[in-house]
Amino acid sequence: MELQELILPKGDPIIYWLIALLAIPFFSFLTTQKLGQRAPHWATFLLAANTCIAIYLTALHWNGENLSVRGHWFKVGDTQITYSFLVDRLTLIMSVIVNFISLLVHLFSQEYMRKDKAKPRYFAYLGLFTFSMMGIVLFYDLLFIFIFWELVGLSSFLLIGFWFEKKSASIAANKAFIMNRIGDVGFVTALMILYTQFQSFDLEVIKTLMIDSKIENGNWVTHFLNNGHEMMGSLDARWLSAAGIALFCGAVGKSAQFPLQVWLPDAMEGPTPVSALIHAATMVAAGVYLLARVFVILDAQALEVVAIVGAITAFMAAIAALSQFDIKKVLAYSTISQLGYMVMAMGVGAYTAGLFHLVTHAFFKAGLFLCAGIIIHQLHKLESKEISFNTQDMRVMGGLRQHLPRTFFFFLICALALAGLPGFSGFLSKDAILLNLSVWADIKGGGFYIPEVLAFATVLLTAFYTFRMIFLIFFGNFRLPKIVQQAEIGSKLKEGNWTLLVPAGILAILSLSPFFGLTLNAEHTWFVEAFPTPIYLVPASYAAKSLVDVSPETFHHLHGLVNGVSIGLALLGIIIGYFAYRPNAKLEQTFVERREPNGFLGQVSFYHWYQDAFYRKWILKFILLKAQALSWFDKKVIDEIINGLAKWQVILAHGTKWFDRYFVDGIVNLTAFTSGRIGHFTRSIQSGNVQTYIMVSFVFIILLMLYLVF
Repeated sequence: MELQELILPKGDPIIYWLIALLAIPFFSFLTTQKLGQRAPHWATFLLAANTCIAIYLTALHWNGENLSVRGHWFKVGDTQITYSFLVDRLTLIMSVIVNFISLLVHLFSQEYMRKDKAKPRYFAYLGLFTFSMMGIVLFYDLLFIFIFWELVGLSSFLLIGFWFEKKSASIAANKAFIMNRIGDVGFVTALMILYTQFQSFDLEVIKTLMIDSKIENGNWVTHFLNNGHEMMGSLDARWLSAAGIALFCGAVGKSAQFPLQVWLPDAMEGPTPVSALIHAATMVAAGVYLLARVFVILDAQALEVVAIVGAITAFMAAIAALSQFDIKKVLAYSTISQLGYMVMAMGVGAYTAGLFHLVTHAFFKAGLFLCAGIIIHQLHKLESKEISFNTQDMRVMGGLRQHLPRTFFFFLICALALAGLPGFSGFLSKDAILLNLSVWADIKGGGFYIPEVLAFATVLLTAFYTFRMIFLIFFGNFRLPKIVQQAEIGSKLKEGNWTLLVPAGILAILSLSPFFGLTLNAEHTWFVEAFPTPIYLVPASYAAKSLVDVSPETFHHLHGLVNGVSIGLALLGIIIGYFAYRPNAKLEQTFVERREPNGFLGQVSFYHWYQDAFYRKWILKFILLKAQALSWFDKKVIDEIINGLAKWQVILAHGTKWFDRYFVDGIVNLTAFTSGRIGHFTRSIQSGNVQTYIMVSFVFIILLMLYLVF
């Protein structure tokens, strides 16, 4: 294959729309900070325009052919770096989701951040994030995806640490940034491997060449033409698996998967609307989106790693969510768990189910975060100089359905979608994952049943912690008046205004299953029909067995069983949650009174399997010891060598100075002195007296004669 650029005809309008989708949020970032109090309205207007463009493009090209835009960026020697856009259904739906949820967050934030003096900076950062995320969605070139990947990390850092005057927010922002950079080492490694093999970052080129690549004598071989020259890429076959696993490492950091997931709960230090946008709906889904883009070039070994890590993450995070007091931390661990489902789906080959859950989760989890934001915002209004409390602590809540009825209704709908009950979107996407997982486990056998067990156990845990939240927040009596000993404070708690409720309400509606199809089977939804699972392109000997090749009868046979078990586990989780945390239940009372759970299992859950403690005690301690050792080596060895060289250089300089002053300058000065004396002597002869000249001449003649004679 000849590596060349396929450029759309000049004047094709699609390129201008793509540029607009990138330029508008970037323009919002550049201009919003200068507008002061008008910033929220201006930023919201621009995002509304961008959302309209995304919806227009989706309507125009949804049923059309995929469109690609390629061109030159720059050239270094014989290496041509190109850029590449792709407009397909995945691009279109992600563009709509990113812009639409960003628009709702902008609208919500107008009220939520109304009294914050730094709100122009806040809305500018939202624009930067939307721009960065759109870059990941639109570009079909791994180098450009990586550039915008890093910009998303920067945007997240800025938004998590928005209230940087809080030490906890600053620490959380640094933690998120560092954890993501660790994962990005894998991404960079994958870029180097793939470029070495294919001489291109363009995913279309990589996929085309991957089809023709072969495994020969243990080597991964690719033949292609580049600028008219026949070339061959040849690496050890193990590099094929390494490239896939390295790409996944990038997704592990961004999508908060084990073992790099510890940054996400701390990221709740940022404003709550930010959590709805970047830590529930879009940024953390970027890792899953990347896996979807490179899905067909992942080999069987890489996919197994993806599936196992996803299952472990889903289960571990669900356990951690069971005992948290902070409403946002429960939702954060829930997000990690649901991302684990998506990653696991990609690993087992359930490409469509993973994307389906990405979309449904974006709606119901963003809705849950916005509802949590309403609760936190309205509780903040009860604070005063005399009354101060943690507005995110569920121990001060209770009975809020009487004070915030609309918020309760929207929260309940989104919670039912999270729990995966029929009639809600989460049921369709989650059960599609579980069905494909069951088929995959049957094919693989042996220890590969463990991810299936963990996934089904997570169904029970998810329903339990979800309704634990609901019972603690919305049922029973409002606990805050008793805690602060002010009975009248409860009457001051009111429902939020329309700028808070409308975005949450829209997301609640989108969390209903009829939006995707009037069915209990995900296979009959418009989404599954629109996104068929692609075929693996890696050499056959390294390719995983595709679930596309499994007979429909196998899926049909397991569908009823998976549905029944899933619904049963979800209902069981709700029932356990009710008896454990219903008003006046023993656990509910214990929850309110304790500062942290008792017992080993409770501590394991509350401290998220002690991962942070492990990292601090061992990894961080090792890094600090290594840093101290390197510091000692730098000061005592390197610096001493440099200082010693400097001392010898000074000594040499002094010696050179002495030699220059007393020898070189001495010779020069002596020559000058001698010349001066001779000149003085000859000048004395030039007296102007003729008799003197005759006498001197006579003396020299006599001396010359004596010399010649003797």
